[in-house]
Amino acid sequence: TSSLAKTSDAFIGLNCGYEVGVAATKSFTSQLIILYRLLEKFDPSLKVSFQLNMAVQGLSKILDDKQIIIEISKKLKNIENLYILGRGVHYPIAKEGALKIKELTYVHAEGIVTGELKHGPLALMDKSAYVIMINPNDDPSSYADNLSNASEIKSRGAKIIGVSNKSDPIYDYWIPLPEVPKIFYPLIEIIPFQLIAYYLSIEKGIDPDYPRNLAKCVTVK
Repeated sequence: TSSLAKTSDAFIGLNCGYEVGVAATKSFTSQLIILYRLLEKFDPSLKVSFQLNMAVQGLSKILDDKQIIIEISKKLKNIENLYILGRGVHYPIAKEGALKIKELTYVHAEGIVTGELKHGPLALMDKSAYVIMINPNDDPSSYADNLSNASEIKSRGAKIIGVSNKSDPIYDYWIPLPEVPKIFYPLIEIIPFQLIAYYLSIEKGIDPDYPRNLAKCVTVK
């Protein structure tokens, strides 16, 4: 049991088993699920448990269809920089996805708010740049705005990897997301990033469970 659990007045166990990898992918996903379950306690009318079962089936589909992610990971083997764009609730997933790729593959990966593209990040876009855009069609307005941003990126020569439940010609590569209730897209869209981090680390000859210079428990202040 962790020291945090011991000193807390109450704690919620993840019950997901031992986390081998330093990057803690399993525990992150489990924490998201716990937060969804807590949401139902505050508002039972949301029927989160029923919808969560649909989302879990979506997770399985991504794992079953991972060949496209393996191929994309091979394309990314020699890159030095990777930019991950997310808008609204998808921005934290962009940050988490960038962190996992950074930790496991030693690629400089940066999570960026899609709407902030013109405040600096657009200057980095050229023919050598790769961008992953999180863009499920959970909000039609945001979806259209993201495609507009993608056009700006594409016009600079950058390659775009779309993570979405809808394909679009603007994407050079597309990682399909299954159709799930819209509040669960953050839960399922993190999985492609965990898989990219894993397969890209393997491509580069890096042990994904024990990346350099990192520790599971941070003791420095």
